[in-house]
Amino acid sequence: MVRVETSKTVHASQDKIYSLITDFEKLPLRFPNRYRSLKIIERSENSVTVEEDVMVAGREIHQITRHTFEPKRFLQSEVINGDTKGTIVEITLDSKEDSGSANTTTVSVDADLKLGKLGTVFGVFAKGKIKGGLEHMIEEFGNAVNKMS
Repeated sequence: MVRVETSKTVHASQDKIYSLITDFEKLPLRFPNRYRSLKIIERSENSVTVEEDVMVAGREIHQITRHTFEPKRFLQSEVINGDTKGTIVEITLDSKEDSGSANTTTVSVDADLKLGKLGTVFGVFAKGKIKGGLEHMIEEFGNAVNKMS
């Protein structure tokens, strides 16, 4: 198990970031280096279960993930089947207004990772590599939102 927390402020509105990260069908198009494929298995009012192929530490991982959300504010992703079963990643969005009226959002990520076979890939540098990867992912959110605008 590796636990990593990070947060970063991006220049994009909370609503747009939330829409981006919960538009599951489009994640492989918007983040092709991370999501190889994604298929929705089940959907309810506040959750989506997907079968996905994702890139983790340079390896493609097949997994089933349940995403639960609180509109506009929170997304929790739990791997329920696959090599990283038991991994939970929580993303919290907190909107701030700049003095120049442009929206910024603080994106906080709390990741409790069960690396399984991947643990040997990360070795003793796991936390630093994972934290850097999560910070890069947050930057990608802001860049993707700006491309959509």
